Amino acid sequence: MGQESNAQIEGLDLYSYAFQSDPVPYLHRLRAEDPVHLSSHGFWFLTRYDDVQMVLRDAERFSSAGASWGSSNPMAKDKEKAKEQGGDVGKVGNLLRHSFNLSDPPVHTRLRGLVNQAFSRRAAEHKRERIEAVARELVAAAKVKGTFDLVKDLGFHLPIIVASEIIGIPTEDREKFRRSFEEAGVLMMPIKNKDVLERGVAAARWQGQYLKDLVEARRAEPADDLISHLIDAEEEGERLTAPEMMAAIATIFTAAGTTTERMISSGLYILLSNPDQFAALRDDRSLMEGALEEILRFHHPDQSTSTNRRATQDIEMRGKTIRAGDSVRVSLGAANRDPERFPDPDRFDIRRVDNKHLSFGNGIHFCLGSALARSETEVMFNMVLDEMPNLSLVTETPIKDPRRPDRYQEILVSA
Repeated sequence: MGQESNAQIEGLDLYSYAFQSDPVPYLHRLRAEDPVHLSSHGFWFLTRYDDVQMVLRDAERFSSAGASWGSSNPMAKDKEKAKEQGGDVGKVGNLLRHSFNLSDPPVHTRLRGLVNQAFSRRAAEHKRERIEAVARELVAAAKVKGTFDLVKDLGFHLPIIVASEIIGIPTEDREKFRRSFEEAGVLMMPIKNKDVLERGVAAARWQGQYLKDLVEARRAEPADDLISHLIDAEEEGERLTAPEMMAAIATIFTAAGTTTERMISSGLYILLSNPDQFAALRDDRSLMEGALEEILRFHHPDQSTSTNRRATQDIEMRGKTIRAGDSVRVSLGAANRDPERFPDPDRFDIRRVDNKHLSFGNGIHFCLGSALARSETEVMFNMVLDEMPNLSLVTETPIKDPRRPDRYQEILVSA
């Protein structure tokens, strides 16, 4: 971690490249020394397993509604902050506020009920044949190349293709739609570069208009996809409003696409970084279930990020007072490495038992795409192990992209 390891915790910037590119040592120190940390951005940051689990489960005291907006977030209700970031940032926030991820019961119950069937375990199994076909094509193409990138050639494509097909994004629009998420994602972080801000706002505008047009197209001509099903679906006589529909699509694409992309590429990298574990899984596929859970625990797909909540009342935690209205963020990656919950937590072990990680959340907001993510990753791993049993790392120390430190620039491997 270099010189930054000696920096005062009070000065730690949770949006810095240093933290996001290698969060583990910082999370270790926070968990040990300041587990209820008031960040420099004004939100509380929690790192202990018990605290994180409690917040995720306690929807009454820790609300999801509007949890991403407040003095701790650039898309704040505060008009001055919105003005600093750019005139349309607040409009983007208004759309995202309609997401079922950012709502409490009974609104959350209604919205989630409308989208839940598409991502049930049964639905994931129903899509397995298609998942296998896409994975087979990707692995075959990578094998021909000999040396290829785990991110760009394997992990990136499968979940994006599957998520787009589930939602109903036309093939010709898939790449531009995905790129709009990447560019608009900067609006959720402090922005210092005006050009980056303008690109983010432009991407969000395009995305909003695209989804609006696509929903209207499906109203006129339904298809066998999630958008059409959401238009038709009714739960206790209620339909999704237009903003709810667009927010649901955006949320689902992020959860089913980009997060699983990281699980696949990072998971293969971790396995290849532990060749004994890779060989054990190759030779004994009964270890697959445990391997998937250990990958999720050891390296949460969004390791440097956190889950947002807002306190609804004053709460005492470990000698500190979280006030009603305060933003609270829980670190799933830190909780998954808590030594009070997991013995020897920094050891990667696909045979680990009692592995109740929090990577898919907990409580009423437990990730609805968890079954699909596991299914896609399992299929891809089995295909790689069958077709490239001697796969090995070329890039032993991957570097995070300075523009997007949640992503590796490349992880080259040799078949």
